[in-house]
Amino acid sequence: MQMPHDLLSWLSVGSILLGGLWWVLKNTIVNSINGLRTDIAGLKDELKISNSITDNHEIRLTKLETWKHDKWEV
Repeated sequence: MQMPHDLLSWLSVGSILLGGLWWVLKNTIVNSINGLRTDIAGLKDELKISNSITDNHEIRLTKLETWKHDKWEV
């Protein structure tokens, strides 16, 4: 009648090992992935700002070229 006792001890040891493995993974891989997500979100914001600056320059250049073209025709 030692079988249930052995099974219970193996389940206990297995759950402790799995808990330890989860703790290690959470503190290494999961935290690294969360950091990458934050960095990517920051990069997306910076790219949006850069795109709006580029669009603004393009609009200003188009207006300037149109103004110069109109002045030269006169």
